[in-house]
Amino acid sequence: MRVRETNSNGEKKRFNDWLLVMGDGRLEAKAEPEEDEATWIEIPDEYIFTNGTIELQKVVDEIYPNFIDHSKDDNYLRERAILTPLNETADTVNDFMTNLIPGEFNVYKSCDEICASSLDNDEQFTAYPTEYLNSLHLQGLPNHELRLKEGMPVMLLRNIKPSQGLCNGTRLIITRTGKFIIEARIITGSKVGTQVLIPRIVMTTTDTKIPFILKRRQYPLKPCYAMTINKSQ
Repeated sequence: MRVRETNSNGEKKRFNDWLLVMGDGRLEAKAEPEEDEATWIEIPDEYIFTNGTIELQKVVDEIYPNFIDHSKDDNYLRERAILTPLNETADTVNDFMTNLIPGEFNVYKSCDEICASSLDNDEQFTAYPTEYLNSLHLQGLPNHELRLKEGMPVMLLRNIKPSQGLCNGTRLIITRTGKFIIEARIITGSKVGTQVLIPRIVMTTTDTKIPFILKRRQYPLKPCYAMTINKSQ
């Protein structure tokens, strides 16, 4: 539907037609040498950006035209986002775009520990040093190190106070980065324009990739120039 709205030239029409054929499962599939079933399709080169700074700049210019001039415009930031399959890719895009806007970073580091009830004995604690806990990038948790600037959009990762519009998935623009609290303005939901205060909170994860429950005390925020497809839904 999004592509159909912008079919102003032959290139967009070809991409639209290709998407429909792919979605209907009518593309010729290929099989890996060791596989019996054909499970791979070939994406035309014209629809792929190779991994690199120049190509990333092209994506940014397409989704965020005249970005510097509109970097603090609520409507501009509310109406667009770069979607990626993986959190790691979203982090890369967010770091790239945050470096484009003027201003100094404020770096906030989390306090991480293991929930004692998730381990069988005290000896297991020594197997997971603090440096290892800090290095974990887990779904649903902010990173150990948050690099924030005034004017950048962020997404709330927890329900803090739904009655004030502070719900998981709410997008905000940072208006002030304090030492113990973040001031922000809501740009999505029913409380658009409301100024709010975001504190540090303790968040836990039960990610099955790790054999324990991690407790992370951090601001429940994540930059959101780019976000994962799942989160956008």
